[in-house]
Amino acid sequence: MAEDRFARALRRALAQSPASRRSLAEAAGIDHTLLARILAGERRPTPQLCRLVMRALERWGTDCAAGAAILRRAVTRKGG
Repeated sequence: MAEDRFARALRRALAQSPASRRSLAEAAGIDHTLLARILAGERRPTPQLCRLVMRALERWGTDCAAGAAILRRAVTRKGG
C-alpha cells in the first residue's frame, strides 16, 4: 500500500537525520501522536501531510534533506 511505502520512507528519513519524531512533528505543525500513528501504519497520510513533513525535513538543512528526498520519491511513486 502507498501509505506503507510512505511510513517506511519516513522511518528511513528519520533514521538518517538528527531529528526525533517529536521534533519532526513539531516542525511540520502536526501532533506527535499523529506522526506516530502514520509511522505505525495506523493512519493514512494525506498529500498535505506528506508535504508538511517533507518541508520540515528540508528546512532542517543538509542532514535532513536526504530524508526529504526519500519521502519525495515515495510520494511520487504513489502518484500524489
